Amino acid sequence: MSKQSFLHGAMILVLASVITKIIGMGMQIVLNRIVGPEGIGLFRLVFPMLSMVLTLSTIGLPTAVSKVVAEAIVVGDRRKVKRIMVFTTSVITVLATFFTILVVSMAPWLTSHLLTDSRTYYTVLMMSPTILIISWSSILRGYFQGIQNQSPPSIAWILETIVRSLVTLTIVYLCMPDLLKASAGAMFGVLAGELAHLLYIGACYYRKFGLNKISFPPMPAHVKPESYGKTIRSLFEVAAPVLVAGIIGSLVYWSETLLIPRALIAAGHAQTEATALFGLYSGYAVSLLVLPTVFTYALSTTLVPAISEAIAIGQPTLVQRRLYQAFRFTAMLGLPASVIFTLLATELSTAIYNTPSAGPLLAIMAPVGFFIYLKSPLSSILQGMNRAGLATFFSVVGSLFKLAIIYWVASIPGIGIRGVAWSVVLSNVFVASAYFVTVTRLIGFYIDLADTMKILISTLVMSLIILQAKAVTAGIGASYTVIVSVTTGALVYVMLLFLFRALSLHTVKRIPYIGPLAAKALQWIPFVK
Repeated sequence: MSKQSFLHGAMILVLASVITKIIGMGMQIVLNRIVGPEGIGLFRLVFPMLSMVLTLSTIGLPTAVSKVVAEAIVVGDRRKVKRIMVFTTSVITVLATFFTILVVSMAPWLTSHLLTDSRTYYTVLMMSPTILIISWSSILRGYFQGIQNQSPPSIAWILETIVRSLVTLTIVYLCMPDLLKASAGAMFGVLAGELAHLLYIGACYYRKFGLNKISFPPMPAHVKPESYGKTIRSLFEVAAPVLVAGIIGSLVYWSETLLIPRALIAAGHAQTEATALFGLYSGYAVSLLVLPTVFTYALSTTLVPAISEAIAIGQPTLVQRRLYQAFRFTAMLGLPASVIFTLLATELSTAIYNTPSAGPLLAIMAPVGFFIYLKSPLSSILQGMNRAGLATFFSVVGSLFKLAIIYWVASIPGIGIRGVAWSVVLSNVFVASAYFVTVTRLIGFYIDLADTMKILISTLVMSLIILQAKAVTAGIGASYTVIVSVTTGALVYVMLLFLFRALSLHTVKRIPYIGPLAAKALQWIPFVK
């Protein structure tokens, strides 16, 4: 079987994430400059609805597929994997078809009564075909995660991003200045990209990685084939808490989207201003803040099957090692990212979006970026340990806390959208801290204090370098300040990691495709080992 190691699979996803994020970010920059905050707000009002419908259509089964397939492969139970794929595909097809019809039929009511802006009607209609397409893709993606081969989903992800970006920008450019058509055109770009994703990952499954084309280890003599009923129960043991968490998360996401414009209107803004401010927050500040999640997404995706496999073969020390790898990887990337977004918030917003007004929102949220980036891997570890219910509980409490802050603070005149940013700060610190304490109590966790201090010192020095570079380049231009500050600070940071032996050539070499070449280039530096 073409199985990849935990780190190799994670790094493949990281590489794919970086590529797709670069392409997607380029598309987002152009799109934001074309349609402005109001157009972005109009487009993003629909996404929480799509998230909720997808949650109800897939009912947590993609995550269950990745976990249960990984467990079945460990014991060589090919028949169980076949049952999983047939059952989940059938269930999801029926559910996705039902919800597609429901959304189309209820589109006039949804846009006129539920959403705060009735101009989203055509965008909702254009969204509906993506429900079935994404649902099918999610099952195949779960299968590849289960066999621990991340290459096909990664390539499909890159292809989807390219197609979506090209189609979106072309249609939006042709539709402007009509924001209604531009918003619907952007959603058509999403549809085109998801279709390309499904066609590629489906072709990979049927041509090379189907059940009859991959090898299984021999089934141990003491292991008996599992009954059909037990297989279904094992799926829903994982899917049920994931579904509950997904529904709650989607409800919170949707509630937040519905609540923010209403709170802003209560604070004294007109409807169009409220939509524009929502777009400024979600499409500008948050889009920059979550850039590093391309790396933690890779960890989250590979952790569920990796943790499940470690538990299935009775290796608790391996689970602890996975946890430390996730923490260390997130700290090494998340801490410097938080510093960059905090110190250069306005400069980044100006250079990238030509919208400096997004900077203050980013500056409020950025200092807790590390907590935001760490939250997803910790949640995946809890899922892999069959503790998804605990993750759901803390997520619910944090989300209710966030909504309460938005309701009480964002509606105050003079505070408005800044109250939304503070809700992100407080809720994410709480949830990430609760996840970390829970995981630590369940399996124990030893932090290498010396290694962590090396990362913290490197980050601190990078901060001082960025502040100095920012002062030197003040008045020259935001783009120049960003380029000089980030480049200088990042180079110093990476070199300090090598100098402190917190990063090694061995780790660099393990990066798929580009690692060996990068290691050869770095080995000429005296202190790089």
